[in-house]
Amino acid sequence: MPQRRKILAGTASLIAAGIAGCSSDSGDSTTQDSTTSTTGDTTEESPTPYTVHIEPNDPYTFDEVPESYGVVSGPLLDLGMSLGIHPSATTGLERAPLKFYDLLDLEFDESEVVKLASGAESGYDKENFYAADADVWLIPKSTLDRFTEWSESDYQEIESQTGPFLGTPLRFAPTAAVSSDPNPYTLYEAFEKYAKVFQRQEQFQAWQSLHDDLMSTIEDGLPPESERPTIAAIWRGVSPDSGRFRIAPIHRLGNNTKSYYRLGMKDAFEGQYPDGPIGYEELLRVDPDYIGAVGALTSSTHEQFVNNVVEPFENNENGQSLSAVQNGNVIRSAGQYMGPLVDMFSTEAVAKQVYPDTFGEWPGPVGELPESEQLFDRQRLLDIVNRDF
Repeated sequence: MPQRRKILAGTASLIAAGIAGCSSDSGDSTTQDSTTSTTGDTTEESPTPYTVHIEPNDPYTFDEVPESYGVVSGPLLDLGMSLGIHPSATTGLERAPLKFYDLLDLEFDESEVVKLASGAESGYDKENFYAADADVWLIPKSTLDRFTEWSESDYQEIESQTGPFLGTPLRFAPTAAVSSDPNPYTLYEAFEKYAKVFQRQEQFQAWQSLHDDLMSTIEDGLPPESERPTIAAIWRGVSPDSGRFRIAPIHRLGNNTKSYYRLGMKDAFEGQYPDGPIGYEELLRVDPDYIGAVGALTSSTHEQFVNNVVEPFENNENGQSLSAVQNGNVIRSAGQYMGPLVDMFSTEAVAKQVYPDTFGEWPGPVGELPESEQLFDRQRLLDIVNRDF
């Protein structure tokens, strides 16, 4: 890994950030000196101080481009990898989307990663943050607040010795996406923000083009809205024998159900999202056309998905009454760790599981899809990650 440069913004920079305010609809302002072009998309070759505003954080001015970052469990890990930047610190990687990186021969070296906590939801220690010494933390403070008792002074102490906290929540909780809580960004809106943090705007534009090409293919093949199926998206694992299911909304801000939303699927629980787990009675009442196991594309092999989700539904007395089970419409998607890269694989997988007559059959195991039946170009994706465009 290259020698990193520290990028701590001094007091003057922070004051400048506050004065600069927002110069565009995205809430970002960029400062350029007279020797730097103001028309190009990138400033990678000769960066000058620049300010990025990522809500809910204050605007932050970088004196140098960050070269390392730390993350916790969530989509920002995949977002960083989509920019071709290996994290220097993470929490546990047990459910991380490493299988997709393996498919692309995209190196992920766990030995290069400092562990910030003993698990995704416990064991956080400030000393681990100091040891990781990241230039920027792609970690929402609200996430750490759930698992620590840190005060604002604790965050300031970490920032004074390392880099700033500039995380933003990409919602995946059951009702958060449709609540009144602030949640300003979709995945690609956040992606654009972090591309500016790392001064990789041209790379983001290449990603946007790849994304748009896939969505053009998807949208051209979708049936009329009146013919699109309903789905009940279940997250936090699917255990048919327990009879308890947590429902996630199909919504533009529900990042973990993004694949279903992009396929135009209708939410079987639209307008009636349960606050907690439901049972078979509620599931049978809406009787969705499809049941979606959110996250199982990442966390399970095909065999595990069949053994632990599909067959238990088929063998359960209540499960047998569900139309989705009777018709073989229990499917899986990526979920919590879904950033731009994983999003491509998950959208493709859901398209083939729901509309095989249009997009081709889904083989089951991730990685067994013949090149001629792929909905996006793997080499093009890898070239973008490597900035070969």
